[in-house]
Amino acid sequence: MLILASQSADRQKILKALNLPFKIVPANIDEAAIRYSDFKKQAEMIARAKAKKVSQLYSKAVIISGDTFVGNHGQILEKPKNLKDARAMLKLQSGAKEQAYTGFCYLDPNKKIDFSTCVVTEVIFRTLTTAEIDGCLKKFPVTTWSAAFSPMYHLYFAGMIAEIRGSFTGFTHGLPMELLIPLLRKSGFKIKP
Repeated sequence: MLILASQSADRQKILKALNLPFKIVPANIDEAAIRYSDFKKQAEMIARAKAKKVSQLYSKAVIISGDTFVGNHGQILEKPKNLKDARAMLKLQSGAKEQAYTGFCYLDPNKKIDFSTCVVTEVIFRTLTTAEIDGCLKKFPVTTWSAAFSPMYHLYFAGMIAEIRGSFTGFTHGLPMELLIPLLRKSGFKIKP
């Protein structure tokens, strides 16, 4: 059995694209209780905590989990509390270089695979106008995403990116496919387009 320890629609899209049957079991952990000064370590440990929590309920299943947040000027941009907070985040990102941290954990007790890491994707935003930011706040559910931004929700957001270096799907979907596919193959899953 393959379990995704996340309710993220973007992470679900990854597994659906791989044509794999899977079950969704959200971990429901207190992410705020997991804090490290090293953002890479923090993202990895949150993903690991999610996978470990679900593995307590499904000890024989293959479990995949992830956690993504954005680091900008030494601070973490999590989900905004309200539209004012979202506006401030979008302004901060305008024309800026930032890092998206995606923690990833893969547990397969049958094949003795216990893997976790963090991939970092460097993202450079183009300069956003005040009208663009206002439009995003009115049209999109910006308070549901880390950094008030989702490049896969609507192509308009993808057009805000001037440059990207690193894990594409780690940034766009919260799961690094370049790491996930080889692990799934080691577990015996048949990956087909």
